[in-house]
Amino acid sequence: MPKQSTETSKVTNSPRAPEVSALHETERAAHSDEIRDFTARLRSTSERARKLLAQIAEVAYHGRGQERKVDVAYLPELYESSGLDVESMYMLLEELQTAGLISVEEKYPFEDVRILPCPSGWNALSAISRFSEVEKIPLRQLVVDLRFELLQ
Repeated sequence: MPKQSTETSKVTNSPRAPEVSALHETERAAHSDEIRDFTARLRSTSERARKLLAQIAEVAYHGRGQERKVDVAYLPELYESSGLDVESMYMLLEELQTAGLISVEEKYPFEDVRILPCPSGWNALSAISRFSEVEKIPLRQLVVDLRFELLQ
């Protein structure tokens, strides 16, 4: 696993790494208002839309390709992996856009689905996805089932 260091996380395979959890207490405290806002926007969406958002995160952060845009899932790859029909996919994407969680960029057939950061620039879903991976908690439990107590 490659070393990764950002302002919001320190995930590394170095034995001297002081931080193990990607969404550690300091980060949760620094971004508590943004986490509350993100969870409120997430709660405003349907379970089906949250399932698609979890799939978007999986494709954006673990999809194929080394030269992928940051925080982006490619729509053809997302469509292929989700099993949704085109009409359902666009309906759920619209719901996620209305909640301010994603944006759809570019024109058909090259559309990208971008996971939107909070107004400060911090990306809550990216941090939650890293936390999920490091702590071995299925992302679905956090995003779809709204089990945010697991972030503690």
